[in-house]
Amino acid sequence: MGDVQHEHDAVEVVVVGSGIAGSTVTAELAESGFDVLTLEAGPERTIEDMVSSQLWARRLKWGGPPILAEGDLAGGLNFGMGWGTGGAGAHWYGNWYRFHENDFKERSLYGQGLDWPIEYGDLRPWYDRADKYFGASGNRAREPWSPPADPYPMPPLGELPQSTAIKRGFDALEIPTSPNSVAINSERYDERAPCILDGWCDAGCPIGALANPLVLQWPKALRAGAELRHKCYVTAVKTDASGARATGVEYRDAAGEVHMQPADIVIVACHTVPNVRLLLLSASGSHPNGLANRSGMVGHHFMSHPSLIIYGILEDETQPHLGVTGGNLFSQEGYDDKQPADATFGSRAWLCGQAAKPNGLLGIAVSRPDLYGSALDKFLREDAKRFANMTAVCEETSVKENRVELDRSVTDAHGLPVAKVINNIPKENAARLDLAREEGLRIFRAAGASDPWAGSRVNIHLAGGTPMGDDPERSVTNSFGQTHEVDNLFIAGASLFPTIAAVNPTGTLAALALRTVEYIKENRATLVG
Repeated sequence: MGDVQHEHDAVEVVVVGSGIAGSTVTAELAESGFDVLTLEAGPERTIEDMVSSQLWARRLKWGGPPILAEGDLAGGLNFGMGWGTGGAGAHWYGNWYRFHENDFKERSLYGQGLDWPIEYGDLRPWYDRADKYFGASGNRAREPWSPPADPYPMPPLGELPQSTAIKRGFDALEIPTSPNSVAINSERYDERAPCILDGWCDAGCPIGALANPLVLQWPKALRAGAELRHKCYVTAVKTDASGARATGVEYRDAAGEVHMQPADIVIVACHTVPNVRLLLLSASGSHPNGLANRSGMVGHHFMSHPSLIIYGILEDETQPHLGVTGGNLFSQEGYDDKQPADATFGSRAWLCGQAAKPNGLLGIAVSRPDLYGSALDKFLREDAKRFANMTAVCEETSVKENRVELDRSVTDAHGLPVAKVINNIPKENAARLDLAREEGLRIFRAAGASDPWAGSRVNIHLAGGTPMGDDPERSVTNSFGQTHEVDNLFIAGASLFPTIAAVNPTGTLAALALRTVEYIKENRATLVG
């Protein structure tokens, strides 16, 4: 690891990662009077750096050490991660949902996956608070599938031509839809501008309509006295001789010099895979298999969302470049029927009318990789005017075999082993995605698409690897993200999830982060010691 060259003054709390989880706990703790320092591995970015460009969008994605992938539901892991101020929160799509009541008890109800140590009712107050904190827009009255919840603080974004055209298919098949619920301003909110529906969420939001750490949490945190250091690559969480208490973190600066940052409380709030990797890299004599890993569960129960996109050319012009990247319409009809047919399992949701640019990672051109030359030219010049798309988000069952581990055959710039994700889709989930594909094609035919098509199966959103639970022998943390073995070490983010449900994880990880902050505030004297 190298000798420590810089020993810093101790802080009360050190947070690793400046994304949505890290920035939320930083801002909330700093505003409550805690002395908080956050370390970000990537470069500094400001809202002025957000440029509506597909090339720029790639620069916001993961830029750290490579992540190896193995299995039939792995790969493309950098797409959903971030690099620099705000982490993935600088380029996320704003999709804002809640887990349903049955998502928290899948082992008890279905004999699948794991149970959460909390129920929906425990998290509902924090979901409601997160709605207001981030600024959520939607129409709860149009969501028959919604669990009990307060109304959204803002009305939904307006319906756009692409969504109107797709909705005809849902209506014809009598499948309810609703305006999409997003953490994007439909009107001026919290001194931030309303969305102009130009479809550039993936490249960052320069007007601040999309709730992201650059315009929401970091201004609050810095005003309250928190410190944010960039290009600080954390390599280990350190503990005392007994291993029972974290003493701070070790990191490398841009020049490769080693720093020790002492702290009373350590919060690991990176993305899912880096969270796991950091615990495994923090192995010591007291924690030979990785920090907080006496249960052997660190890295296990990794999950993602098996997904695919349905495409079609509809009768009306759809203006597909407009809207928001996450979709203008959604449906969770049938979500709670997790076993809709023999040998299938998992919830399913539809995200419809996603803004699509001509090319790039989410572009119209890549929806037809079989076209080239004059056929591709015609497709982009003519058919693209009537292009429509929607995404099926399906659930991956939480199984121990899917995991994140260290691969010592490949090292980063500092000689440390990189992470490898091993993820194979359970056959019941693959069958569920097959049902979704057929349903999606039916919907598009009903909407007037003569020859709709489906993209390949991909994985989106990452969760698990440090699952929470009541039993220290079968989980890594308690329900507050506090590790069972090290009282002053906390985990924040989707790596805590015992199950992944079939909805984007950000609303849930934000609610958990707010709940963790309250726990730390209430137990400050004990935790600081």
